[in-house]
Amino acid sequence: MKLGTLLLRNAAIGLSQLEAALRNQVLYGGRLGTNLVELGFIDLELLSTYLAELSGFPIATPTLLDDADKGLLTRLGGEEAHRLRAMPLGYLGSGTQTIAVAMVDPTDGNALEALGKQLGASITPYVVPELRVLYYLERHYGLPRRARFIRTARAGSEADPADERRRSQPAGGIAMPPAFTLEPRRRRNSSQAPFSDSIPTALSYGAACEKIDTATHREHIAEAFINYAKGRCDALVVLLIRDGNAIGWRGYVAPPRVPKLPFEELSLPLGGASALQSAHDSGHVFVGPPPSPAKPIETTLWQALGAEPHPTEVVAVPILVKQRPVNLVYAHTLGGSPPTSFVNELQDLASRAQTSYLRLIRQTRGS
Repeated sequence: MKLGTLLLRNAAIGLSQLEAALRNQVLYGGRLGTNLVELGFIDLELLSTYLAELSGFPIATPTLLDDADKGLLTRLGGEEAHRLRAMPLGYLGSGTQTIAVAMVDPTDGNALEALGKQLGASITPYVVPELRVLYYLERHYGLPRRARFIRTARAGSEADPADERRRSQPAGGIAMPPAFTLEPRRRRNSSQAPFSDSIPTALSYGAACEKIDTATHREHIAEAFINYAKGRCDALVVLLIRDGNAIGWRGYVAPPRVPKLPFEELSLPLGGASALQSAHDSGHVFVGPPPSPAKPIETTLWQALGAEPHPTEVVAVPILVKQRPVNLVYAHTLGGSPPTSFVNELQDLASRAQTSYLRLIRQTRGS
């Protein structure tokens, strides 16, 4: 049985709430339970209870996570803990060689095998919600969570014990994505040449269209934009729109430059005047110099991308769902204005991404 089915059967959520969480999952990623909590439909304690019932494993409580064995944490290491979405809690009794480990997916055989090898012991899984383990991984290892998983507490909702220590984000909560509607899409022919002879294009425009049109996961859509950008621009970032912020998802920076900040840690406020704000508010492509003379948002983004010198013109393309942006695609070229054909193709790829989002959501409803 799946989590959504179990929650519906027990009247913990309604069908419309499940559909909203599934839409969010397609658009923003994360596990279904994470999206249900973020939308305020259930709290972490209730989610933990249902995850335990569904999996048959005990719950990794905040007390167990607070008191996690420091020696075992060091033995596993932050990189592996984040990769496996798991955190060792401690030995099950003195003199035993069995370790209790909090896991987002305690049924993942590959993760269990990797944990056993790394820790040199038998593993007893404990189930933990994704949002909770990410907070404790940050707390114990000092590695920041992706901006996508740093959420604003909703008014009237029961807060997780970790919520009091969460990073501050603009108030207002997370908006439920609207139902999808599609607009006519024009197909364009590509005549775009690479911006630099030294960097070959990784993906033709036609291949990028096909990859988005046939995407079976949201990550395939982002990968299409990133690979299409290679050889055509100096930088491109696909951003999620959440809580009044443009949050980093995936990105590309042309060598020899390297980003100064991981793309997943980007969180740019949507307020005031900026290229991102203009594209977000108008629902249309922005092309040209940043609208604010001070360029505060663009400057922050350029510093993160290692863009020196700063570009004179930028592109921001919204991916719309019922006239509301769910993604922004930002790009720039340092040698001058972005070619018109490049901008047109980005706009068409954004339209195709909207269509693919709809198809993926329909598939989740039918699964």
